[in-house]
Amino acid sequence: MSYTLHPLPPVDDATLASHAPLLRRLLLLRHVKTDEQADLFLSPDWERDTHDPFLMKDMKRVVTRLRTAMEGGETIAVWSDYDMDGIPGAALLTDFFRAVGYDKLVHHTPHRNKDGFGLNQTGLDELKDAGADLVITIDCGIGDIEQVAYANKLGIEVIVTDHHLPHETLPKAFAILNPKQKDCEYPEPMLCGAGVAFKLVQALLTDMRTETMDNTPKEGWEKWLLDMAGMSTIADMVPLTGENRALAYFGLLVLRKSKRPGLQALLKKARANQRQLTEDDVGFTIAPRVNAASRMGHASLAYRLLTTVDLAEAGTLAHELDSINNERKTVVATMKREIKRRLAKLGEPKSVIVLGNPEWKPSLLGLVAGGLAEEFERPVFLWGREEGTTIKGSCRSEGNTNVFEVMQHAKHVFIEYGGHAGSGGFSLEQEEVHALEEALIEAHKKVAGEGADTERYVDAELTLGEVTWSTYREVNKLAPFGEGNKKPTFLIQDVQVESMKQFGKGGEHLEVSLTNDEGHSTKAIAFFSKPDSYTKTLEEGARATFVVHLEASYFRYSPELRLRLVDVI
Repeated sequence: MSYTLHPLPPVDDATLASHAPLLRRLLLLRHVKTDEQADLFLSPDWERDTHDPFLMKDMKRVVTRLRTAMEGGETIAVWSDYDMDGIPGAALLTDFFRAVGYDKLVHHTPHRNKDGFGLNQTGLDELKDAGADLVITIDCGIGDIEQVAYANKLGIEVIVTDHHLPHETLPKAFAILNPKQKDCEYPEPMLCGAGVAFKLVQALLTDMRTETMDNTPKEGWEKWLLDMAGMSTIADMVPLTGENRALAYFGLLVLRKSKRPGLQALLKKARANQRQLTEDDVGFTIAPRVNAASRMGHASLAYRLLTTVDLAEAGTLAHELDSINNERKTVVATMKREIKRRLAKLGEPKSVIVLGNPEWKPSLLGLVAGGLAEEFERPVFLWGREEGTTIKGSCRSEGNTNVFEVMQHAKHVFIEYGGHAGSGGFSLEQEEVHALEEALIEAHKKVAGEGADTERYVDAELTLGEVTWSTYREVNKLAPFGEGNKKPTFLIQDVQVESMKQFGKGGEHLEVSLTNDEGHSTKAIAFFSKPDSYTKTLEEGARATFVVHLEASYFRYSPELRLRLVDVI
């Protein structure tokens, strides 16, 4: 494995000359080449960077239908996906109905393992029995042709709000809000599911404010919902550019001030500093706990946590969700140990790691596969079984292989498959399990071709003397980081490992103290890591070159500048 500096695009010396050299370099690597583009990127503006919700196809139709439903006292059901996008999206829509005083509302989310993704007939029957007249989907529904038809047969109208790629045939819903529709002219097609739900709330309030109504929230109230829309935008890995960058940026500002009791209780339980929340806290503290509800049980727990207004209930739910997340960690660790034992017995791993166990929970396989793909540097496909004979699995790429293309070349063994370049999911009949590994290895040969590129790039070089708060502030002007705006990586060459220690309850994390010949020193950390977790094994007293991120830690409210280890070479 080798690392080299990202080459800069061809520009003259006057380009972005008003910016500090490091920031200029980082901007150019993000294809920001003019002062105007730099201003747009570095200074998000709510009015400038967000769009009129009524530009989205069917928005006026949806608003009119919901206004009619509320005026007629119809029972409205919010059917959300069970993850970190669907649950916050349902929470913000619930907040809207609560704010306007409408209480004929029910929430439904399917059981992740028993029901699977999207609408299902059993759930629709339950909503019919509950008196539902209208169903609004959040982060799902665009592919549910048969299920929407079944809802129509029951006399339930369906409004689909989704962001997943539409199929050639669309469900016969009353209306569809999805900026990826071919004939939708909305300027930001890459909104997440909660982002689409937020635009719906914006449109509803805009329409309601054209009339004098006592129960309409004041202008700007909807920005308090950005805690939900913003964290989903970050967690769902949509590109953090354009309107999404504004949603993430202002969403973090609102998250730091959010008065949501459940969110505050969850952060307190996780010992996270709310006032200093970053995108990393969303990705590594909030999202795993919200997702743990559906991975280990039912997502309704997370929905209740995010929507409760009762302080005591918030504390109880946060404690329960934290316990579930700890249970999830234990199960995942056990699965990893079993897999590593099996791999050790098999010898050198093949080009694709394919393993399964009928006892493994399918909902946890993606988490395990991701860690293994990074560690063994090859794509990983894992399978388990929840009920019946259908096998369900998840796959993750090591960074070079498009696992969706691999599955396309092995589609004859699957019942269903989906995903994108970095990750995906699949299902197959039990009798096909024995053919799975061979099919995926053959498919991988077709996708990988000859001579896979092992070259990796870093954004810039730093010395230990340049690891300062001033440098951090320059880099952080680019935040929030995520898909489409990756956190910058830096190369720190030829420094000495002064000391090392493992920390955490089980000693699973690594802390390294680094020094250079000029007397500068700093601390670097890595979670779930050991000295031999890198290209080069760390040794006290030895010299090495480090690939790192810069980060600020506010653990226990004490600001600390440190490095986050990516690799050692």
